[in-house]
Amino acid sequence: MARPRTALLAALLAVWLVGGLAWAQPAVAATPSASVTYDIPAGPLGQALARFSEQSGLSLSFDPGLTAGKTTAGLSGSHAPLDALAKLLAGSGLRVAEAGDGRLTLVGDGKPSTTLPGVTVTGQSRQDDPTVHDISTEVLRRTMAKDVADIFATDPSVAIGGGGRNAQRLYLRGIESSNLNVTIDGARQGRSLHQHRGDAGGIDPEILKRVEVRTGPAADNGPGALGGGIVFETVDAQDKLVDGKSVGATIRGGYATADESLLGGATAYGVYDQHFGLLAHVSGTNFEDYSIGEGGRAPNTAGQDRDYFAKFSMLDLAGHSLRLSAERNTTDGHYVWGSTGSDMGYPLDTSEIIYAVSQRDTYTLDHRYNPASQWIDTKVNLYFNDNSVDNQSADTKYLSQETGGSARNTFTFDLGPTAHRLSVGGDVVAEDSIGELADGSEKNNKSSNLGLFIQDRLSLGPLGLSFGARLDSYDSDFGPYNINGTEVSPNVGATYELIQGLTAFANYGQAVRGSGIIPGSWLTNINAKTVFKITEPESSRQIDGGLRYLRDSLFLADDRFNIAGTVFNTRLENSIEAVGMRGVINELVNGETIIANGWELRAGWGFGPFDTTMAFAHVDTEDDDGNPIGVVRRKAASTGDRFVWDNRYQPIEGVVLGYTLTAVGRLKDVPSGQPERPGYVLHAIQAQWQPVWTPGLTLQLVVDNIFDVRYADQTSIYTTTGVVDEPGRDIRLGFTYSF
Repeated sequence: MARPRTALLAALLAVWLVGGLAWAQPAVAATPSASVTYDIPAGPLGQALARFSEQSGLSLSFDPGLTAGKTTAGLSGSHAPLDALAKLLAGSGLRVAEAGDGRLTLVGDGKPSTTLPGVTVTGQSRQDDPTVHDISTEVLRRTMAKDVADIFATDPSVAIGGGGRNAQRLYLRGIESSNLNVTIDGARQGRSLHQHRGDAGGIDPEILKRVEVRTGPAADNGPGALGGGIVFETVDAQDKLVDGKSVGATIRGGYATADESLLGGATAYGVYDQHFGLLAHVSGTNFEDYSIGEGGRAPNTAGQDRDYFAKFSMLDLAGHSLRLSAERNTTDGHYVWGSTGSDMGYPLDTSEIIYAVSQRDTYTLDHRYNPASQWIDTKVNLYFNDNSVDNQSADTKYLSQETGGSARNTFTFDLGPTAHRLSVGGDVVAEDSIGELADGSEKNNKSSNLGLFIQDRLSLGPLGLSFGARLDSYDSDFGPYNINGTEVSPNVGATYELIQGLTAFANYGQAVRGSGIIPGSWLTNINAKTVFKITEPESSRQIDGGLRYLRDSLFLADDRFNIAGTVFNTRLENSIEAVGMRGVINELVNGETIIANGWELRAGWGFGPFDTTMAFAHVDTEDDDGNPIGVVRRKAASTGDRFVWDNRYQPIEGVVLGYTLTAVGRLKDVPSGQPERPGYVLHAIQAQWQPVWTPGLTLQLVVDNIFDVRYADQTSIYTTTGVVDEPGRDIRLGFTYSF
């Protein structure tokens, strides 16, 4: 089967063009009521409304002339979308009103008969999808997040094991990131290169404006989403400007005691004619071996991070938005290289210490076209992702070079009594896994996937249905062997509003992939002597369901309340694995089935300047016979009951205080021969202060693990000599100055 190169990109272009064909009537847009947490600074109203659209997930289009010269005081905290719009528009002479056909318009205050042209709010909020939730960027700023572990520290559905940055691994509902679709600005992050290096790590939280966790199945979630997905989206220049300025800059610096790290960064940005923006960002961190709780240090965790990022953004110009970005992220240091050392090297006296440089270069193009039409809403994304791990001590280098793209159009229309949002499109990925060996030889393994999908989301009164399917055509090399084929993966989901604010939901979906979970370094060891036993592509089945309740003014006037409970079950089948030790691959096999099941509970309440959220997750992972599996590399891991309680309070203007409690229960279901994994309780506080006499300056203090608890994440790999510990008490001091 020919690999999808030029022909497949041509197919994507065809999908894009087909998306412009009108074949349905506009639908009446539902007005969502789910509360969303916003972080929108004061500044030009047009830019604030664009940021509102990004954070709420609503499609918001308007004539820029309506907001020219108008400013807003900004918005923070959790609000229902209509309340958030009202607060942003306060003092602007504009307000939101029903247009009579179910859509929303902007009208002038005191002139209800005058509807200003070109303003519609359509579609559903991401928060209306029970399989999707966001990590608030407000939390990232307040906690001074430095790495992937910090990004997900308040989300118990996501566990980060491994200790140091060079060994961190991400698990979503027990499923490791090798089985997820993880993207940065649409660029899919490829396979592990050596142990766990080169997959989900390596991103500067400072440049993120959205982090989305997708736990459920959908045909348009992208390729390889066996257990869900993680979406990272970076900021635009338009997101950074405040006070009506057209250019600006931000500098920041900080220090953390646990790893004695020094960090600094600078970002410059400018906007022309409200539509065109340019942003450039550089940041760096130098860190030592971090201290663990109760004293001592975690060896071989010192190093340095660097991030370079540039982005051009053209937003809302005649319905078009175009974003071009380039990023280089590097991490280097003296690390453990061996198999045990994937979690930093126990036992220490037998571990191989080398100097390694991990580097990711990502280039993306994102074009969207939505001419205020409910039957044309196109999105095209193209990317190139170059990921490498260079073992300079052994003179070996492993690379993953992936080219990909996607194109889709979403039609919004009525069909009898039902309202539909129908997405049709395709995606393509082509990856070269390259090993540059010490003897000067080079080994390549190629894989590719062409996916076509259709996903319909319809509503009929209180009933919502989602159903669709993916067609995946895959082709993958494993040394001298190859696997290829075509599979169809269906999905179906339903929501039903039992009473006002209370919704029941359920979902089922399948996914398939042919590229496997074998790291790039292991692929170079496959040869003609390796026994090839792969008969099936990797596949998964996901089921979840639960209840969700959303209500404003529940206990107090103008308070905000939400609660949701979910049960889930994910089956990973036929994982493509290598069997062997120390560079010798004896067999390639379809691995045993792994099942991750559990339940989650999320709740939030807010009133005025105070917001509190509580989240709980219980995950069990086991084989097909019901035996606990503990931690299985690149597949899954069990965790004890995880509870996170996060609080934010703004007592006065310019001051924000926070407190986070993390409690993890003892993990008793472990494989035979392994000890139970201890639980732990952590406390953290945060404080931000913006002095009134220095506009643009923010001072920060964060204290993590206040009581210096010694603990290890339960997804870190167990060895007979111990489990690597996480950082102890960490006092972080920082400043940000925007001008």
